[in-house]
Parts: sequence; C-alpha cells; structure tokens
Amino acid sequence: MTSKPKKTFRAGSCRAAVFVNQRQIDGKEVDMPSIAFSCRYRDDASGEWRDASSMRPNEAARAVLVLQKALEYCWLQEATSGSPSDE
Repeated sequence: MTSKPKKTFRAGSCRAAVFVNQRQIDGKEVDMPSIAFSCRYRDDASGEWRDASSMRPNEAARAVLVLQKALEYCWLQEATSGSPSDE
C-alpha cells in the first residue's frame, strides 16, 4: 500500500487508515477497501518510533475506536457506491 490513504482515524498513538484499491469483478471496476492499523511508541533509549505489539487497556480502547471508525467508513462508502467491501 504505497498510495495515500483515503481516510485516516487517530486516537492517541493508534491509527487506522483506509486504502482503496481498484479490482475487476464480473467485468466491472470496483473499489476494494482495506484497513491498515498501527499503534506506535517512542523508544526511550533510541528516540525512534516503533510499532507496539502490546498495549495498555486505555490504548486498547483507542485501538477499538479507530478500527470501528474505519470499518464504519468502509461500510458507509459501500452503501453509497454499491461496491463490495469483502469477498
């Protein structure tokens, strides 16, 4: 996914980004969304940003929130465009 996300949702250190790819289905070009998710933290020793593999409960709540918002966005886009969001 090297293209720019269509929509990004952030809460704290958590982020969910919606990307839309084009695909041929039954001879028609349709949008196929996907969601990229990450939670990041700054490493105290190096100062570099890293991906988190675990999180505190408050960050888990933020993760759920951004993922829910991204999913709602995909479903609402599907409802208005008629393109399938899942195979």
